Amino acid sequence: MDESNKEQFEQRLSRLEEKVDRLYEELNKSRDEASVMVNTESSESDYQQESEYESQSVSSFDFGENWLNRIGIGLLLLGVLFLFKYSIDQGWLIPPVRSLIGLGIGLALFIPGLQMKDTGTPMKQLLLGGGIATFYITGFATFQLYSFLSEPVVWAFMIVVTLLALSLSLGQNQSILSVVGMLGGIGTPFMLYTGEGSMVGLIAYTSLVLAGGSIMYLYKGWRSLLWTMVVGGWAVLLVGYFENIFLVSGPLSSDLWSLQIGAIIYLLLLWVVPVTRRILYKKNPDGWSVYNQTEAGTGFASDPHVNLMALVLPIVTLIYSMGLWELTDEAWGVMAMSASLAIGYIYLPLKNQELNRLASTHGFTALILLTTSFFLLLDGDLLFVILALEALGLRIVAHNASDEKISISSHIIFGIVFYSLLDNFSAYPNTEMAVFNLTSLTNLLVIAIGGVAAPYWLKEHSSKLIYRLIAHLALLGWFLFEFSSLENGQAYVSVAWGLYAIGILIFGFIKDLNWLRIAGMGTIFLVVGKLFLIDLSKLDAIWRILLFMGFGAVFLMIGYYVQQKFSPENDTLAKPE
Repeated sequence: MDESNKEQFEQRLSRLEEKVDRLYEELNKSRDEASVMVNTESSESDYQQESEYESQSVSSFDFGENWLNRIGIGLLLLGVLFLFKYSIDQGWLIPPVRSLIGLGIGLALFIPGLQMKDTGTPMKQLLLGGGIATFYITGFATFQLYSFLSEPVVWAFMIVVTLLALSLSLGQNQSILSVVGMLGGIGTPFMLYTGEGSMVGLIAYTSLVLAGGSIMYLYKGWRSLLWTMVVGGWAVLLVGYFENIFLVSGPLSSDLWSLQIGAIIYLLLLWVVPVTRRILYKKNPDGWSVYNQTEAGTGFASDPHVNLMALVLPIVTLIYSMGLWELTDEAWGVMAMSASLAIGYIYLPLKNQELNRLASTHGFTALILLTTSFFLLLDGDLLFVILALEALGLRIVAHNASDEKISISSHIIFGIVFYSLLDNFSAYPNTEMAVFNLTSLTNLLVIAIGGVAAPYWLKEHSSKLIYRLIAHLALLGWFLFEFSSLENGQAYVSVAWGLYAIGILIFGFIKDLNWLRIAGMGTIFLVVGKLFLIDLSKLDAIWRILLFMGFGAVFLMIGYYVQQKFSPENDTLAKPE
């Protein structure tokens, strides 16, 4: 090897060694980085597991702590009651000192709770709520048990406590204080009751308390406050009804009007205000959201509480009013219809604002009131037709608006109508002139509405078949009801059933409707069964001969006509409609 080649070889070898060294360094560096990453991930995983364990431990501790606090406050309040009772039995302390002790216990709970900085702490709310409850107990005991202060003074104290609780609930943004204040405010007249009082004053005071609570609900949206107002307000109305109306022989006119006006005021406060807030929330969710997130839940957008108020309260108010006054059914029917129209008028505006569920609820409420008005205003055949037309109208509205609740309402009313038909037919034979009487024509019109008109406004094929099947059976019952009272009426029934069966069978072949052909064949089998089971024993010989020979010949002719007119291929085809 000459010198030049040797030098080139050494240079190449040197460059190769340098490349190997660089590759080795990069390999070690990648290995170190991978090791660091694995250790980091392991540390993070361990830290996450420790954090989860600590959070679970803290959560469990908070849960136990909250319940311990609640139990402690409850026991303490019971102890206050026992202390008052025991001091009275033993005669240890004069009445003013007993009241001061109760007031001191309330302040001992209220002031530390007020000084706590964290407004969301359950302990703070328990202390404040417990203190306010102690104030109410002290006021009650001072007036009812000790009687050393005048009634206006104690009333003023209870009102101040109520205002304190409600104002604190706004300041602390906690619904529990508003609930305590509302219960205390509504219960104050009963805690300070002396056996005498004015129903006008009670309703006026309760309405004022509920008005304040409604303003708070409009601003805050606390469901617990809403339910407290509903239960408390209607408890006042029920107590007033049983004490001043139901249990007395001649109730005062002022009491009647007070309770009636109170029911209307409560209806407006507990139904209109929540619905108004729901509309405002739809327009501006950020501005009208539930401020207390513990009450927000997951369904505030639909808010079933407001829907329930809109459904129940108007109907309950009508029933309550009917219990107050002795009016005619016609008068109550007009009132129920007026209320139905007023509530139904809200349906379209709510629907246009995409409050579909709330709109459906109001529509359903209006429907119940409207149907109630029909039962109060009408009777007999006219009521029967009006209910069928109402169900048809609801069927059309449900079809156009795709409203499930109204659709269900239509089904329910049609069910009532068809059940009434069955009840009519159960009294056969008809004693009036066959076919040409008002009841007969009414029943026939109702069958046509349910079996012909209603299916046109149904989307599901199965629902259409159910309606048509029920109407088909009802028409067979109509023939039986109308003709069976005639001489040899069973023969007329068989002839009517047979002609009807042949007609729908042929029409089913012409229109290629499989379900109609099945109905026709089923009716023919029913006619044949009636010929053997009833007509053989009920009819004279000449009628049996005519019926059997006549139906036999007609059925043969129909069979031959079908074979000639319709091919077997077409027989196997069936249109769904």
